[in-house]
Amino acid sequence: MSKIVVFLIVFFGSVHGGFGAELLPEKVTFSEHIAPLVFENCTSCHRPGQVAPFSLLNYSDTRKHGKTMLRVVKDHYMPPWQPDRGEYAFRNERRLSEDKIALFEKWVETGMAEGDPKKVPELPKFAVGWQLGKPDLIVKMSRPFQVPSEGPDIYQNFVIPLPIQEDKWVTAVEFRASAPEVVHHILYFLDNSGRARAKEKTTGQPGFQGMGFRPTGSLGGWAVGATPIRLPEGIAYPLKKGSDLVLQTHFHLAGKAVNEELTVGLFFANKPPERTLVNLALPPAFGIFSKVQIPPGQTLKVTDSYKLPVDVDVFGAGSHAHYLGKTMKTTAKLPDGEVKTLFSIHDWDFNWQGQYIYKDFIRLPKGTEIRGEVTWDNTAENPRNPSSPPIAVEWGEGSKDEMGQVNLLMVPAEEANKDTLRNGVRNHVLQTGLRSRFRGDVIHWEKLGIDPPAFWKDASPGPGQKKNSDPKSQAFFDLDGKEHKPLQVDKGKANVLIFTTTDCPIANSYIPEINKMAQEFDNSSIKFFAIQVDPELSVEDAKKHQKAYELKIPVIRDTEHRLVKATTVTHTPEVAVVIPDGTIVYKGRIDDRYPSIGKKRSAPNQRDLYAVLSSIAKGDKPTATTTPAVGCFIPELPGNK
Repeated sequence: MSKIVVFLIVFFGSVHGGFGAELLPEKVTFSEHIAPLVFENCTSCHRPGQVAPFSLLNYSDTRKHGKTMLRVVKDHYMPPWQPDRGEYAFRNERRLSEDKIALFEKWVETGMAEGDPKKVPELPKFAVGWQLGKPDLIVKMSRPFQVPSEGPDIYQNFVIPLPIQEDKWVTAVEFRASAPEVVHHILYFLDNSGRARAKEKTTGQPGFQGMGFRPTGSLGGWAVGATPIRLPEGIAYPLKKGSDLVLQTHFHLAGKAVNEELTVGLFFANKPPERTLVNLALPPAFGIFSKVQIPPGQTLKVTDSYKLPVDVDVFGAGSHAHYLGKTMKTTAKLPDGEVKTLFSIHDWDFNWQGQYIYKDFIRLPKGTEIRGEVTWDNTAENPRNPSSPPIAVEWGEGSKDEMGQVNLLMVPAEEANKDTLRNGVRNHVLQTGLRSRFRGDVIHWEKLGIDPPAFWKDASPGPGQKKNSDPKSQAFFDLDGKEHKPLQVDKGKANVLIFTTTDCPIANSYIPEINKMAQEFDNSSIKFFAIQVDPELSVEDAKKHQKAYELKIPVIRDTEHRLVKATTVTHTPEVAVVIPDGTIVYKGRIDDRYPSIGKKRSAPNQRDLYAVLSSIAKGDKPTATTTPAVGCFIPELPGNK
């Protein structure tokens, strides 16, 4: 499909009634039949300054692209509207009736006649700049972000301080891109902790990758194909004073380098909302706790359900997945057993997604079971599969990774029940995470650039539950997101695990020696790893330490002490050397420079670690040896003190 087809945005609206194919006009012209259709449904985006790549303002524009327009309309690639027609209608539905497709097809096939130019209707009058009118607050990035011409997709978080002196309530958000061809979607997060702002300052450029902070709120999001829309009357997102707006922006690279400087408009309510908004996501957190692991050539289905603790009014729905997403569905099983389909997409397309607002509230009674279902297709038959041949895919933020969820926006039918509903949804997220934790699921928090939630670090298995804690079969990720198995020597002669903390002076004093040995034995296929064992150490602080001390080996956080327990080390610095058969052939000190705490030789008499590695480099298998380590005791895990 040509580039023009991929980016063509023709917002043909749903036009009810019409001719019927057998009653089409004998002669179809642009002036009388096509211009009204195009002006009403296409020109809002196909005009200067908007997201579409070309204008559709006159006969010449439309004739030039007429055949391409017909192709994408007949293929139902356009209009960009994914939800299936169901029991409940949405606002601003962009569905093209079959008789309108037939009308456009006849015009193209009969030569695309212009007709009488005097009969062309006036162009619509659009608001200048902002589609929803002038925002109450307009903010923008402090400086442009350079998007390269090629490479992997980019997820960048841009922090914009909000100059508000009091709490506000947001009814709509609209953004404007300076280079819309590279912006795929944006999530509007809030942060009133200052962590996101501090993280951005360390990067030396606009924004930062990954997450690295926990949002304190959200204002929804935008994706390609979506149009800005106001929340229903009496409903708004809370915005606390002192909050920063964090734009998690997904860039698709477009083959040329561009500068992007996002501008965002916020629309405020005149008074606090009458009803409390609650977002129910199934499965929670885009499926991070749902074992989204899809082998090549396979499909996957994940389901989740939640029983409403109170009566609710549902007013919006949405979904999200990446390229392998196939179907989305949300149903409601009422207390009497009747099942209603609230939302469904039978052929998910990553390029067209959004949040959808129903025309009317949907009342669901207490005891209704909401069920969400997401499926993925990782076969060669999936035309949207980005990998050929298919490869193993797991949960992640990149477009070639996967995630998925469906969600409903709702308010309690009675405002007095708001806390019951909010707490119930929060508890569902917690319980889903705990089930994942107790199953022994591996979630690569370091790769994602975020710290695990407190319940993930502190949870203990419940009755009858076992934790999968064998570190040899589990992957660990260093601070750059690269995967390692420190206790499994797949290729090479040995792995050297050096246990350390950022605040142990003896451990820090050995870093130059560690760097030298790592460089010397690199050609001997001996790998070095620095294992940070402080349970409370964040990714950000670990990176700062690595940079400050110029530590040149991969750094892995062992915040759960899986590696500590597997090697039975007790101090920092302390070393464990593993060979291919899994044997720990050496455990103990690096050398005898420190006979005891407070005493230090000018030079070591025995270089224990160096001697062991020299033997391994020659092809020998040393006798298993242990020496006493001198340094700081390894911090205990929370709850074990």
